[in-house]
Amino acid sequence: MIPDELFSPRSVAVVGASEREGSVGRAIMENLIERFKGTIYPVNIRRKTVLGLRAYQRLSELPEAPDLVVVAIPAKFVPEVIKEAGKVGAKAAIVISAGFKEVGPKGAKLEEELVRAAREAGLRVLGPNCLGVYDAHTGLDTIFNPSDRQGKPGPGNVAFISQSGALGAAILDWLHESGIGMSKFISYGNAADIKEWELIEYLAHDPKTGVIGAYIEGVEDGRAFMHAIKEAVKARKPVVVLKAGKSERGARAVSSHTGSLAGSYRVYEAALKQAGAIIVNELNDLIVALKTLSWLPAAKGDRIGIVTNGGGAGVLATDAIELSGLRMADLSSDTIRYLRERLPPAAAVGNPVDVLGDAPPERYEVAVDAVMADPGVDAVLVIGIMQSPAFKPRETMEAVRSAVRRHGKPVVFVGPGGEYTTNNLKMIEREAGIPAFKTPEEGVRALGYLVTWGKVLRAHGVGGER
Repeated sequence: MIPDELFSPRSVAVVGASEREGSVGRAIMENLIERFKGTIYPVNIRRKTVLGLRAYQRLSELPEAPDLVVVAIPAKFVPEVIKEAGKVGAKAAIVISAGFKEVGPKGAKLEEELVRAAREAGLRVLGPNCLGVYDAHTGLDTIFNPSDRQGKPGPGNVAFISQSGALGAAILDWLHESGIGMSKFISYGNAADIKEWELIEYLAHDPKTGVIGAYIEGVEDGRAFMHAIKEAVKARKPVVVLKAGKSERGARAVSSHTGSLAGSYRVYEAALKQAGAIIVNELNDLIVALKTLSWLPAAKGDRIGIVTNGGGAGVLATDAIELSGLRMADLSSDTIRYLRERLPPAAAVGNPVDVLGDAPPERYEVAVDAVMADPGVDAVLVIGIMQSPAFKPRETMEAVRSAVRRHGKPVVFVGPGGEYTTNNLKMIEREAGIPAFKTPEEGVRALGYLVTWGKVLRAHGVGGER
């Protein structure tokens, strides 16, 4: 069992704490001092103080047992530190240090020694060869990248686990830029003790987590991994997986990176889908899926309605829907009659509904409200060509949000364009909580994840779609 102290400790000891510029030990200390709300104990064999805090030579000298020990020292000394951590009563440890099974047989032997020490000491270890944990709610932050280069999201409901520390850091930065709030970020590296399936199982029962994302290269226990995903689905938490090592050479690269066995991607893909995971194949799609699933409920079906002020964008969205296996909704005769009575004669009242380039916000509200009210529509794609002088971003956003409140069906917004459009898309996301994208194809993919999640819930007999 993973102890809660791994994410919400009252005290943290940093073995390898340092004041040396550019060192991992200094960066971890700086990040903890900046964000962590508990007590910090620097451990350094040569210094009396570190960054203004009293330092200790050994864990046994601390005035109390730390809940969590963060280890950033050369690999050969790590097993002894883990033994000492157990003796003083620590509940968990994060081993940032590299130099274990990822470097070959000698490192693998050292990793076995580390695990044996953890078992004997009675504490759980995350890592080695990892960035560790960032918890946006408790302020625990063991990521050693400088703050001016590494964005970190504020509190939210997305948890992300990553086998790769460096790629995980880049994804964390991207999540921050995308405005996606996080519960926990966990870089687990070699997974010597705490396994990826245990992390997913823990997050499935974590009240602060609503969506789980994962970058994985390989897993040791496929059965346990799939069971953990099913546990998350049972808790109505989507699990979004980006799996590396799809190609033959990619699989070989995985082995040299974290010492994992990648296995056949087709086998993984089939097993993941059966367990209820939502699979993405690219980094960009990972961000799209996490954003959409964390902000919107599952779609109850695959029938999509489109409202647009640009005919060309509507056609591209239609193509994307048809080619992705979703369905264009057939609007009812009542909906079409209603739209015909209230929109200009030149407007198209089928699906897509084209409200024309001179559409004011009120016209958007009429069209979006009618399409959302149609019983044959499960989700709606709203497109705004903001270059039109008639388009008013804030007022249109309010009109769309008003319709969403009345009907509750999932809606995503699409606005193709440059800087002006991008700034307004961010405003729509920030103020309305509606996922916004730059291309019709991306918007359709976002809706596709909501449709897939709805299918997963129904297939697993889980009611109350989020």
